[in-house]
Amino acid sequence: MVYFETYRNKIKKIDIDPNNFLKKSKIEKVFEIADLFFFSLTNIKKKIFLKEDIKSNQINISKFENIFVRSSYKITNKILTLTHTLYVGKRTIKNDTEIISTRKNKFIIDGYNNFMKVKPVTEEKLNYYSAYKGIVETNECDQMAHMNVQFYFEKHSEALKLFSEKIFENNSAFQIDSERCIFHREVHENNSLEIVISVKKIKDNSITILSNLYCVSGKYISAFFETKIKFDQDYKKVKDKISKLINKTQLTFFNHNNFKDLRKLDNININKKPAKNSFITCRKAVNSWDLDENGEATSKFKISCVSDAATQFFTRCGADYNWRNNYKIGSAALDYFVRYYNSPSLGMALSLKSNFLEVGNKSFKFCHHLIDDSSSKVLMDIQIVAVLFDINKRKAIEIPKSFKKLALNLVARN
Repeated sequence: MVYFETYRNKIKKIDIDPNNFLKKSKIEKVFEIADLFFFSLTNIKKKIFLKEDIKSNQINISKFENIFVRSSYKITNKILTLTHTLYVGKRTIKNDTEIISTRKNKFIIDGYNNFMKVKPVTEEKLNYYSAYKGIVETNECDQMAHMNVQFYFEKHSEALKLFSEKIFENNSAFQIDSERCIFHREVHENNSLEIVISVKKIKDNSITILSNLYCVSGKYISAFFETKIKFDQDYKKVKDKISKLINKTQLTFFNHNNFKDLRKLDNININKKPAKNSFITCRKAVNSWDLDENGEATSKFKISCVSDAATQFFTRCGADYNWRNNYKIGSAALDYFVRYYNSPSLGMALSLKSNFLEVGNKSFKFCHHLIDDSSSKVLMDIQIVAVLFDINKRKAIEIPKSFKKLALNLVARN
């Protein structure tokens, strides 16, 4: 019988009940995602649910860090038996795990040829780390009907944490310095995803990581990440742990092993302070739900400021709600380069100041600075390359003259 993973992520405080057991609602949610992940890999056109058999163990999970699901199936006379086993794992590289729950569902299936359209890679040494598996959820898709950029960064952040927890002794031993994402192809609702991580370079107390966000159900890479991490630990110990982690046997769907260097950034012309003619495109306050378990603002929150700003930004160029609806034009990011200086703290009032940097015929480059209003300190800056595109054809369009004229007036002047 072939086993494969249909879920992998971190355990969060919100997932744990007062007795340090995994909440029943979390178990149900994970199994729901595992189901969607599995069926995204098949050619099944029709299924009827028959019965469910579930067994659970109450285990104190206070010393466990991650959660994953291993799945298997068999088909007998058009009856599909799908078995999911939910595990929790510790911070160690060794497979120190416990089974929390097993669910066995039966379905009547019909209308398929070649049952599995995507086949997992058998368990083997990969020379990279499979850090995350999940799906694109409905609430992660924006008005362009694709997964919003903030969720690319959120999922990648979870993958980085799972990787880092295997390498570093504690969460204070490392810090993300910069992060770059090149968007290659859209993903949509219920697409299954996997994030795999490779180490490009370790030098002194810095690691450069290459990651691929892989659309499993579509069999293509959706985004490439390059992340620079600074750490305060013994170099040799870190290097040894990385070697052990990426050389252990793992379950994956990713078989490209395509960890090419990202194309070089052209003209990183974003200053560490906003330009004199910058303008505010977003205001936010940091609340408790914007923080992770370490009390720091999440990647999702920080990038959501940028995502929300886009609508304000483009409205200044005449691409308001009515214009976009009438002409069925949206926007899409091609390239994000983010530098992190300080994390927003609970209760902070924040402003995002923005400018165009360059405006071409088909693409444009712009920047944002996330600022703490109380001190005027820049907490994060970001340089973005983006396009306008035809929503129906899903293709980039030439920038309209009216948009370009207004955008050129908003180019940064120092």
